[in-house]
Amino acid sequence: MGRAVVIGAVLVAAPLRAQVPAVPEDGARPISLAEAVQLAQRNAPGVVQARGLERNASASHRAVIGSYMPTLTMNASTGRTLGVQFFQGQLIPITGNPWNYNNGFNTQLELFDGGRRLSELRRARASSDVADASTIQARFDAALQAKQQFYAVLAAHESEAAAKAQLEQAEQQLKASTARVAAGVATKSDSLRSAIQVGNAQLAVLTAQNDLRVANAALTRFVGSTTTVTASLTDTVEVLPTIPTETELEALVNRGPGVLVAEASYEAAKAGRRAQRSQYLPTLSMSYLYTFTQGSRTFDGGNLFLVGAQNPNRKNMTFNFSYPLFNGFQREQQTVQADVALRNAEAQLRDARLSARQTLTQQMRALQNAQARVAVQLAAIAAAEEDLRVQQQRYALGASTLLDLLTSQTQLNQARQALIQARLDGRIARAQLSALIGREL
Repeated sequence: MGRAVVIGAVLVAAPLRAQVPAVPEDGARPISLAEAVQLAQRNAPGVVQARGLERNASASHRAVIGSYMPTLTMNASTGRTLGVQFFQGQLIPITGNPWNYNNGFNTQLELFDGGRRLSELRRARASSDVADASTIQARFDAALQAKQQFYAVLAAHESEAAAKAQLEQAEQQLKASTARVAAGVATKSDSLRSAIQVGNAQLAVLTAQNDLRVANAALTRFVGSTTTVTASLTDTVEVLPTIPTETELEALVNRGPGVLVAEASYEAAKAGRRAQRSQYLPTLSMSYLYTFTQGSRTFDGGNLFLVGAQNPNRKNMTFNFSYPLFNGFQREQQTVQADVALRNAEAQLRDARLSARQTLTQQMRALQNAQARVAVQLAAIAAAEEDLRVQQQRYALGASTLLDLLTSQTQLNQARQALIQARLDGRIARAQLSALIGREL
């Protein structure tokens, strides 16, 4: 009986850690919470995709800047002419240098575009902001998933420890019941019920071990590890730092990753609408073409610009003014689409802010509820342990029935499981808040 009380005290003070083997039976490698988060943020598909969007946005921004610069194209061709030609009814052999070389370059520059490139530049910057905010959000989402599964593994470890403590109590009770039956002070039903309790406890241990292996497999997948990993029990911190007040968190929520993504998307939609309206303005561009023909394999630059030189050249500068008057209502259609996209982005931004506040309220209440439940269940476990000790003494003296003893054991087991669930809910609520505001709590 004294040993059962010691086991219960360990469950209350050290969240069931002392009774769990240091090395899991399936050979899983223990990792810390920080390592799990780091691996998830590096290997999660969502984070990899967000980094790809970042690279695409950077390339698009660079391309828009390049549109302010002139384009330059260089061309070169070589031809050789051999054989005969038909001239005035006669076949005349082709004479002279059979080789012909054509070289040149062309440059173009858009002088005025109605503000399209400026709007595109603003949209590219907003798209880069969207990509940056999306990457931050993806990192915190990956961290949230890793934390949730890490805490699920911890809960599975605690459930396994609780099941083993339940089994040890049931085995002790079976020994006591068997001895009382042998002494003739109890009925055979007592030993049979105790045997059933042992069987139920064994099933609880098997179920907890299976849940632990499943949780380990899920954690391994989330962190992207090629070998099975599990949560390090030494990384469990029972006294967590105090989180900011709800008023302070409300200010942080407005700059959270989800809200930042919605704000950047709204700015990109506004820039897109401005770029679309620039199609109603004319454009002006300039192009310059220079070509020359060379009749020999050597490049004689000294004779290129002389009158009557061997290599003729051509220079052409063109200014092009374009003003589309009617294009089958395509501009109007694209304008409507840009307006709709802006309205949608505005609605999404408003909803993102409201959703962040709603989630903050939910998770704060969940965290406070979980903390209160932990305190209640710690007191319940202490009371259940004392009740079990008294019932064991009464049963040993014949002043209580086995049913009373089994009821006390069941209440203690339920209190342990409720404590494990309360701790898990509190840890997940804190992780949800961290992902919501974009900083660790």
